[in-house]
Amino acid sequence: MKFSGHRLRYMFRAIFAGCLCGVLSILVLYVPPAAADIYMKRLPDGTMCFTNRPTGKSWDVYLKERTYEPRHKYTKTDYDGLIRQIALSEGIDPQLIRGIVQVESQFNPRARSPKGAMGLMQLMPQTASLMGIRDPWDPHENITAGTRYFSYLMKRYQGDISKALAAYNAGPGAVDSYDGIPPYQETREYVKNVLAIFNGGRK
Repeated sequence: MKFSGHRLRYMFRAIFAGCLCGVLSILVLYVPPAAADIYMKRLPDGTMCFTNRPTGKSWDVYLKERTYEPRHKYTKTDYDGLIRQIALSEGIDPQLIRGIVQVESQFNPRARSPKGAMGLMQLMPQTASLMGIRDPWDPHENITAGTRYFSYLMKRYQGDISKALAAYNAGPGAVDSYDGIPPYQETREYVKNVLAIFNGGRK
């Protein structure tokens, strides 16, 4: 699935400007893995919201908690091939995506953060939905969606790798507000660590 630049900008603006309720509900209401079904609801203005603790009516199940069983068995070596294929198809250096995967999840396809991020590239539910994937736990789909999103960020920040990485970690709104890497220790460490892997792998 391919998106035009105009459509991507519009869709991401809606997601990141209007879906604060979904993000906050995951942040505040997160419960350890026992209650991790994720629900979604479309608001009247078209904004998609996600939560693991829905209140009220009109919520649909987006992702059911289940035992992780990938459709294909992957080894760490297999991920290198996947990353290379997908990254090149999106015009991104594979070593950069490899660095993101390592820092985000340490190549653990079952990784899930307290904020609700999932899989190898730690996709938030709204990002996974926006990228049009069905199973964010599947390594191929997860890397495809994460790489496609990062490719969008690289275009948005005109090839500035540091800004794109900061936006992947903290969100484009934070990067735009500070016109660069925001002064968050987590984000600064994240950018530094990914770049170290990226630059080390290119020597």
